[in-house]
Amino acid sequence: MRVEIPVDLLKDCQGDENAELVLKLIRFFREARHEWVISPHDVEAVHAFLERHVPVLAQVYLLLAQKASMAQAWAPHSGTTGVVRVAGDTLAADIGDLERPAVLVVENAIYDWQMIEALARLLGCEDVVDAKKGSRLGVYNGGGKDGATRHAVEQAGQFSRTKRVVLVIDSDSFHPTDQTGNHEKAEAAAREGVSAHVLSFREMENYIPNRVLARQPKKTVGMSSMAKRLESLKTFSPEQRAHFDMKHGFKGKPKKGADQKGRHSGKAGSTYVIPPRHGDLYDEVAERDLITLQEGFGTDLPGLFLQEVMGGGISERDLDGLGPGAKQELRSMFETIRGVI
Repeated sequence: MRVEIPVDLLKDCQGDENAELVLKLIRFFREARHEWVISPHDVEAVHAFLERHVPVLAQVYLLLAQKASMAQAWAPHSGTTGVVRVAGDTLAADIGDLERPAVLVVENAIYDWQMIEALARLLGCEDVVDAKKGSRLGVYNGGGKDGATRHAVEQAGQFSRTKRVVLVIDSDSFHPTDQTGNHEKAEAAAREGVSAHVLSFREMENYIPNRVLARQPKKTVGMSSMAKRLESLKTFSPEQRAHFDMKHGFKGKPKKGADQKGRHSGKAGSTYVIPPRHGDLYDEVAERDLITLQEGFGTDLPGLFLQEVMGGGISERDLDGLGPGAKQELRSMFETIRGVI
């Protein structure tokens, strides 16, 4: 978090009364747990406060204040957006909030974190990974959208003033224009102080680049057609790929009813189903490609993605194939997560 200490809190009797808590706050800055927001004009007041209360550490902390003030002066963003501004009557509560780990709530703590870590490493957001390793960010398993939303709200209730909780969930959207129940869940959580990010794509797995899919091990007979499956996936537009069920494909039995979009080839073992909620999204796709993609790519994709990223076989450039705006959205997600760390 970005934290500002008002100068008045350092002077006279206020400085004496709050010295212990202020010094604890400065220690957070020294440990790089939080970022000090301070104007160069206020450094002298900090110097006087430190000389009065911690003369031995004054030079160390003063240097920290000077570096923070210069960083603030040259920062591209200005203003107080996202800054915790402490005050005398909130200082104890603010420190309590700031010394707790930030919270990231996802649907599945194993698979979703594998995805987030892989994407963080590709996009230069390793500081988010480091925060988890350093216990400054806790990742919690929601057990699905409903559970994740409830848990995020419960976690937000553990903070006094600054709700350092992020909820990241799939959109489960079948079409680019879909507004699903997950958006409503995120809005409800936001009203309780949770910072929520609903993925634009259908699920986390839709952000896995094709190069990863090409390297999926072919261990079973069912996986032997993986190369053909990938070639069929490449015929999709970015919008079609973004809302395809990457794990399960178009597998299923057509249902009776006038609104059923399912079609089939008439050949045994070649049946596929397109859920009605997709609308006309796949109407122009060749039937042979829909048949090829009936199985999808399996459920172990996040682990493979992280493995390939850690091995150096995947780069940020591979995300370009996801379509325009995908990397910008992912960077926005990481800014939301950073905003509570």
